[in-house]
Amino acid sequence: MAAYFNSNQLRNSIQELVRNYISECKECDKLSQDCIDLIRHNFLAEFVVYNKEDKTIEVGMSKTDEFDRYPEIEIYTFPLDETVKKVDHSFKNNHEDLEFYGRLLGRQQVIGSNSVVVME
Repeated sequence: MAAYFNSNQLRNSIQELVRNYISECKECDKLSQDCIDLIRHNFLAEFVVYNKEDKTIEVGMSKTDEFDRYPEIEIYTFPLDETVKKVDHSFKNNHEDLEFYGRLLGRQQVIGSNSVVVME
């Protein structure tokens, strides 16, 4: 059975999903791979790491677009509790991104669906 979402519903579902990721992270002191994938996707990041000591998420983003040399990475850090806001702020509404969000939601047992369909 498929679950149908418009972009606003998808955005709200992603916010709820991130809340679940953060709750899990607080319990097991580890960021899930799905959460890492979502943050990397939204920020076009080279890497995402959870800093257990500071309870922060570190996002490494390339400063250059050149491929002929070692990339310069700039690291952005934000508190774990601000993750929902940061992901929501970086939410993208184009078709490819909405498909990515749909696939991410489709992997979750919460919606009880085998596939997610995004409607314009």
